[in-house]
Amino acid sequence: MTQAIKVLNYISYFLFTAIFLLVYAYLPFSVDLEIEGVSNLHKQIFFYYAFGVFLISNIVLRIAINLGTRNFGEELGSWVRSLIFIVNFYLTTLIGFIGVLNNTTSVSPSSYAYLNYMGPVLLIIWIFGLIFLIIKNK
Repeated sequence: MTQAIKVLNYISYFLFTAIFLLVYAYLPFSVDLEIEGVSNLHKQIFFYYAFGVFLISNIVLRIAINLGTRNFGEELGSWVRSLIFIVNFYLTTLIGFIGVLNNTTSVSPSSYAYLNYMGPVLLIIWIFGLIFLIIKNK
């Protein structure tokens, strides 16, 4: 199971990078972060902020997980390591939604609003799975 989680984490790195670069290529110079268009960032500032959030969250999660899972069994340790995949998936969907929000064609952002909820739903499922594994291992 540990190898499968590592493969999923690498896939999430690649998927985030691919989606992020694709969205960045099609963004206008002024990036809207809200549907109302109140909050704007320059395209380059958005790029560095988003990549910084991705990089820092992955580094912090990797360090915390490596330090925190030393005493866990293989199954529980693998489940905790899958948190990196969940966070990366959520960041990827958020970047995708920002790309749809700033799309200049006639794509309605409201039809892609579900992308904002996929990450938290997966995180809640992950937490329930973690609780189940902790109770099962007692």
